[in-house]
Amino acid sequence: MMRNINAANRLDVAREYIKRLIQERNLKSGDFLPTEKELSESLRLSRTVVREALKGLQELGVIGSIQGKGHYLREFNFDAAMANFDYSIKPSLASFKDLLEVRIYLESDFLTRDVFLFTEEDFARLGSIIARMESQIQHGASEDDLVDAHTEFHRELYCHSCNTFLIELISLFSGLQHRFISIYNYQTADRGEFILDHRRIVDALRSRQPEIVRSVLVRHFSDPLSWVQKSMKAQHAESAAAREP
Repeated sequence: MMRNINAANRLDVAREYIKRLIQERNLKSGDFLPTEKELSESLRLSRTVVREALKGLQELGVIGSIQGKGHYLREFNFDAAMANFDYSIKPSLASFKDLLEVRIYLESDFLTRDVFLFTEEDFARLGSIIARMESQIQHGASEDDLVDAHTEFHRELYCHSCNTFLIELISLFSGLQHRFISIYNYQTADRGEFILDHRRIVDALRSRQPEIVRSVLVRHFSDPLSWVQKSMKAQHAESAAAREP
């Protein structure tokens, strides 16, 4: 059966088998995996394919190796996981929309949960970032520069979340936005409204009313969400037109 699978698919089969083996055997950090020879025999694949699969998992930080002893399960490496997540996301309109929707729900839930934790010092830092964004806009800053300041604002919003994944997700989204600027020429529709949106978020936090905070934050994301939805419709229309005789 394996003879009918191309090289790339064989590599995928080997990777998935090793991942499943780790789960099914309930391996812990430091536990050793079966040898290359044992994996090769179990999979009925060449040791070369198994070696490449192990190498790929090692690059992702899932496993490590000790010369003369073999491969072992590493402790969870958050930085490696996020780096792979960033690399694996294709800069398509669909992936941008999906990530945007996830971010909206995550951020709104965390922010409404933490609304009573904000201090005057927090508001001062947020206000300072808004003032800097406004100055950048007045001086004709590029979209890339604006995305960086916007990312800093949102990371500051979740200073009380104590959730590393959420903070890294915001940075991941920022990186994806930078790609879209170059690929799709994504631009903020109304920069004046963009600044007002950030001020509304701070004002909503000051009100200490969670549902107002949620509403304002969701509204804040309406511009990029509208852009990606319109772009996807246009893309689908172009594809349909191209298929017509």
